[in-house]
Amino acid sequence: MKQVLAAFFSALILSSSFVPVIAIAQEGDEWDMDEWGEEEKVSYRYSGFVELAVGTRLSSDPVISTDKTLADLRAQLQFDKDFEASRFKFTADAYYDGVLDQSKIQIRELAWQGSLNSIIDLGEWSQQFDIKVGQQILTWGTGDYVFLNDLFAKDFQSFFAGRDDDYLKAPSLSLKVSGFFDLANVDFVVTPKFMPDTYINGDYFSFFSPFAGMNVAPSFDVTSPNKPSSPEFALRVYKTIGSTEYAGYAYKGFHKSPSSFTTLGEPYFAELNVFGASARMPFASGLLNFEFAYYDSREDENGSEALVPNSQTRWLIAYEQELIKNLTASAQLYLERTSDYDALMQNSLTPEYEPNENRVLVTQRLMYRAMQQTLTLNLFNFYSTSDEDGYLKWSADYSPVDQWKLSGGFNLFYGKDKFSFFNQFEDASNAFIRFKYFY
Repeated sequence: MKQVLAAFFSALILSSSFVPVIAIAQEGDEWDMDEWGEEEKVSYRYSGFVELAVGTRLSSDPVISTDKTLADLRAQLQFDKDFEASRFKFTADAYYDGVLDQSKIQIRELAWQGSLNSIIDLGEWSQQFDIKVGQQILTWGTGDYVFLNDLFAKDFQSFFAGRDDDYLKAPSLSLKVSGFFDLANVDFVVTPKFMPDTYINGDYFSFFSPFAGMNVAPSFDVTSPNKPSSPEFALRVYKTIGSTEYAGYAYKGFHKSPSSFTTLGEPYFAELNVFGASARMPFASGLLNFEFAYYDSREDENGSEALVPNSQTRWLIAYEQELIKNLTASAQLYLERTSDYDALMQNSLTPEYEPNENRVLVTQRLMYRAMQQTLTLNLFNFYSTSDEDGYLKWSADYSPVDQWKLSGGFNLFYGKDKFSFFNQFEDASNAFIRFKYFY
């Protein structure tokens, strides 16, 4: 793998010599002159960056042997190619992870997108469908760092470590079919092989184990047969009426983190169906949104299965507004209600560590742009009034020119009880800094 990484970096260094040529070709709205003096549109774009990122704990973790939380040397290559009625996109990262002492390559996007008509001509009907197939980043829903109907894979290890927010969304190998109609628009996504979250597993951060009664860091991965290979299906139907966008959602698959256990105590992904809806609209001087989701835990119909999560109902209401020039504020109120709570408490193996029946979470974001918008300050706070814990994420991005950006910040976890959702990561609190050079 180290040889692959070295080859990738060498290719990037060699390719950088062509950057001025590409940049010149892209000037003038991507038009160039052919040998006969006629204008010819450039059909491809290529770009990328190299990045150095480091992070360290603010206090030691007794079950993790290192204080490093982030130590990346990364290079990304992006390539887009336009065809007559479709587009190909490729994005790949090659990086050295100094926390795990591993070299890695991640294909974040390797996808073709075009109209159904470009594949098969079925008349006007086929022109109403768009298809995207391959490795891709998928997202929908209305929450800000709070996901209800967005059941696409997330990378929480990257998020907690201080990597760029782009890495919170993990790629998946999927087929997305979009239809556009007068009645409503439809997105249907099939992921042939279940793609879980990149969950906290002890590699970077420890987590609370109710069975051990303390934080552990087993550095585990769920493998077959406890990791399903069955497909996932996701559906969104949406329409804008007036100035309000309405959407309905459905998902059939599995819990995205291994929160269930076999009778042998092995973690696995239980079956899950989700149904929901959302609305987003202008309100006063800002933007108001609502979202709802019902999580149907298929392997725990009445809440009596001690080793499988109960079904839940989740609600979100949020508002965002620019308070003054360059200062934007937003707030969210999130409610997570556990179904069949009495049955859960009666059958739980560790009732003292079970969450409250109603988990209430409030978030606040302040974002300020200064110095002619070359400096962006971002403060985001999660606080649970029911758990009495929270997570404060602060970051600053400084980019005086297009060629580079310097970022830094903190991830701070706090709370009353060691086993609560956020406070279990108290020893994961860290500071980070990143330098990114674009080419």
